[in-house]
Amino acid sequence: MTDIKTKLPDNKDLDYYILLSLAITVVTVGTVVFHLLEKWSWIDSLYFTITTLATVGYGDLTPTTPVGKLVTVIFVISGVGIFLAFLNKVMEGRVERRERRFEARRSKKK
Repeated sequence: MTDIKTKLPDNKDLDYYILLSLAITVVTVGTVVFHLLEKWSWIDSLYFTITTLATVGYGDLTPTTPVGKLVTVIFVISGVGIFLAFLNKVMEGRVERRERRFEARRSKKK
């Protein structure tokens, strides 16, 4: 019988793909919800979603309906957390690759 671990992705890879999927879902859902609730164009809805998740918040677009404001509060709390977790996972991968390259160069010199 084959070992099941050889067929499943590494746990670190699985975490990355889960967080990537969640980040894409948050952007998609946010864009659709703001388009429907605030009657903004698709571009404005995407723009608001990205600037809000990036915590930039230029203030040129703001929700005007009470439901839109409540959704924004929930959206910020959940979305920013997901995006920070995803960025953290990306940076962990970069640090690990850099450390592996450093160790490979170090072992070549010996």
